[in-house]
Amino acid sequence: MTGQKFERLVEIMATLRGPNGCPWDKQQDFNSLKPMLIEEVYEVLEAIENNDFDGLSEELGDLLLHVVFHAHLGKEAGRFDINAVIDQISDKLIRRHPHVFGQESASTAEEVIKNIQTTLRPDQRKNPEIIREKLAEQLERMMPVAGPIVRVKSSGPHVVALIGPTGVGKTTTVAKLAANLKLRENRRVGLITIDTYRIAAVDQLKKYADILGSSLRVVTSPEELKEAIKSMNDCEYVLIDTAGRSPADTLKLHELKNFLSVAAPDEVHLVLSTTASQECIEHAIARFGEVRVDKIIFTKLDEAVHVGVILNVIRKVNKSLSYITTGQDVPDDIEVGKPKKLAQRILGGLS
Repeated sequence: MTGQKFERLVEIMATLRGPNGCPWDKQQDFNSLKPMLIEEVYEVLEAIENNDFDGLSEELGDLLLHVVFHAHLGKEAGRFDINAVIDQISDKLIRRHPHVFGQESASTAEEVIKNIQTTLRPDQRKNPEIIREKLAEQLERMMPVAGPIVRVKSSGPHVVALIGPTGVGKTTTVAKLAANLKLRENRRVGLITIDTYRIAAVDQLKKYADILGSSLRVVTSPEELKEAIKSMNDCEYVLIDTAGRSPADTLKLHELKNFLSVAAPDEVHLVLSTTASQECIEHAIARFGEVRVDKIIFTKLDEAVHVGVILNVIRKVNKSLSYITTGQDVPDDIEVGKPKKLAQRILGGLS
């Protein structure tokens, strides 16, 4: 029945775009639909935020209409149709979940290489291009990524806290995120720092806040943090920079946990340096996990000799990668974690 209903929706769209169809629908193209598509996405998010399941059902229908509409435009242009859209997402889901759909499984980059060696014919093993292509496909499937920071609230700020060991670049990463949200997405961003142990960190963040025209609050207690977040209620995003903590310092980690408990952030990102050993990284994840870790950011990829540690670690600890940083420049040297690009970086390190 589901297939028949979907086919009916596709047929309705074809009729609306046909010779005797609706003049408005016949005038639309990919570009003219963009504003309406964005609006529908936000209405879906608002329904989720409000726990409005009747509204969510309706809004998802509107979003599905856009998928069918764009697919029909693609068919008219001779580029793709709805069947291609369905096939591509189905294939992608299967590729990215080899542990569910595949016969071969792997948990580390080294195991991927071994799997590739067993699946290629002897003559293919002598072809570097085929080997790299197969490796890239395997690595891409294995890379769990979280995507960028996205606000789903209809009111109030989306609060994001960055935590991690000392020297991993949390403050610079906060500045990069804030700059991208402010300058490239035109969002209202507030900054809070509880890193009062390093005067330079406060001064650094203050300079960026002044450049961006964003408010900055420096807090020294959980109560002040709660009040600071409340004072930024008109912001769409609030980013919290925290002091670096040694994974071995139980007292400081407990103090950090108290801050986060009061702040109740929507997301907590653990910031780690790619230059550290895998053992140190796994130890940091284990200790900071006692505080709270939702997603992981890896920094200093430009300084790392090998970046395969990213894949090894996030697979082992079952956490998703949100961002990577590749230098000191603000706002440029930060990227959303993307499986294909990360696979290429790993293979670059193997060449």
